[in-house]
Amino acid sequence: MSVDYDRPGIAERLDHVSIATRQIASMVPLIRDVLGARFLMGATEAAQGFRWAQFQFPGGGVIELIEPAGSEGFVHDFLQQRGEGLHHVTLRVRDIAARAAELEQLGWHPFRPNYANRVWKEFFLHPRETHGVLIQLAESELPYPKEIEYYQQLDLEGLEP
Repeated sequence: MSVDYDRPGIAERLDHVSIATRQIASMVPLIRDVLGARFLMGATEAAQGFRWAQFQFPGGGVIELIEPAGSEGFVHDFLQQRGEGLHHVTLRVRDIAARAAELEQLGWHPFRPNYANRVWKEFFLHPRETHGVLIQLAESELPYPKEIEYYQQLDLEGLEP
């Protein structure tokens, strides 16, 4: 089977890989000090019950750490059911609503669309359809440097024990 690398696909690029943890600070020494990533950005999403921090490697790859912020929410539920580990893989797309429609036409079932926030629009493909991996497709109307600036809400030092 040959792969046509010139055929455009749904995704533009890999954005990040997200790991669910009970406490972001417990993983910082590994991600930053041992593996060599630098803190990039983060925020607390209180309404959804989680906090996140992203770390970028010198070559450009990004790992996101997510932890519960409270006793309810999807991260809390994930940790209760599965424990710490890979939560999702995020791919960037352009014209997210069109991508969702395109996937539906191809027989996939995008779920949990949220296009209300111009800085972060998203939908997901369920692990039942994607060999056990939650796939998030996302778009931002902001250029990447402005997006990073927007999400400079989390002080990494405040997370450390």
